[in-house]
Amino acid sequence: MIELNDFSIGFERRELLVNANARINDGELTALLGRNGAGKSTMLRAIAGLNRSYTGTVRLNGLDIREMSPSQLSRNIAFVSTQRTRIPNMRCRDVVAMGRAPYTNWIGNLSADDNAIVEQSLLSVGMAGYADRTLDKMSDGECQRIMIARALAQSTPILVLDEPTSFLDLPNRYELCRLLAQLAHGQGKCVLFSTHELDIALALCDSISLIDTPHLQCLPTPIMKESGIIDRLFSINGPIYQ
Repeated sequence: MIELNDFSIGFERRELLVNANARINDGELTALLGRNGAGKSTMLRAIAGLNRSYTGTVRLNGLDIREMSPSQLSRNIAFVSTQRTRIPNMRCRDVVAMGRAPYTNWIGNLSADDNAIVEQSLLSVGMAGYADRTLDKMSDGECQRIMIARALAQSTPILVLDEPTSFLDLPNRYELCRLLAQLAHGQGKCVLFSTHELDIALALCDSISLIDTPHLQCLPTPIMKESGIIDRLFSINGPIYQ
């Protein structure tokens, strides 16, 4: 579970969120929505412990991330950035194995259990047959699945993704979000991802977190639909859902 208490953050001299309070639950798929420049990536990076320029508190499963060691943090949350990854000659299996780093010795040797987790992570995202292929010879959608598999291999209860559907065509966007829903519902993970895909978020997500600068609104999807906040924020003439 992710909890924000009196959370405020900005970029340069601009306030993005002020005194935000939110709870992102285990076993749910939650979409983070907001207009361009609203601070979605900034917020996610703070939650993942990659941006400490905030006030207030971020808790992961009850633990304040400011009081967590890097090892504790890496065992509680996995982060998938929006960057496309293209590493020539690096096999998918080796990329996914990097997710086991918090559990290996300083040399990085994998145990039999570590290797089993790597294989299961590839299987979970439908990429077991791609284990020996290299990232530079795969599509964007395939590479994104591999990066999610790496995050799964990290064996964390919380998974945070920054615009994972970027660079994908519409069918692959839906397929990837269905995969995230399966991970949340089937494995009980807390899954939070930012997106510009309103239709996908409203169709597949359990909850919506919406940045309405400088406020953060977090509601179950059916209640968010009825609230009218999304229509107002995105200046939509008429409903965007049925």
